[in-house]
Amino acid sequence: MLKAIDLTKKYGNHTALNQLNLTINEGEIFALLGQNGAGKTTTINCFLGFIKPTSGQALVDDASVATSPALSKKYLAYIPETVMLYPHLTGLQNLKFFSSLAGFQYSKEDLVYFLKKVGLQDDAHEKPPKGIRRGCAKR
Repeated sequence: MLKAIDLTKKYGNHTALNQLNLTINEGEIFALLGQNGAGKTTTINCFLGFIKPTSGQALVDDASVATSPALSKKYLAYIPETVMLYPHLTGLQNLKFFSSLAGFQYSKEDLVYFLKKVGLQDDAHEKPPKGIRRGCAKR
């Protein structure tokens, strides 16, 4: 599913990622661990197509992220440490927008199901992010 072949990223004279070779098969659970500056975020950003490697390849489902960038977005999701939602959109509208970026078109019923499944309170679906209280919904 994911493969790095001699994946390298340099920023000027600084090498952030040096000839990484990695294969993660479908169904495997994998963690990138390392100290700050070890190249974890750089690796992820190469697979997501956010940055272009200096050399080597990042493959998603045997397709190069460089030549088939939409494919990485079809199979991969990225949730940053600080989630940024559009403040003028409701919870449902944000989910619809971001899922459409990945090529998915869900019905309102599907979107409501997803929001309930992750524990978002029912009264938050039609509110902008600022109006949504923090914490878990009762299950």
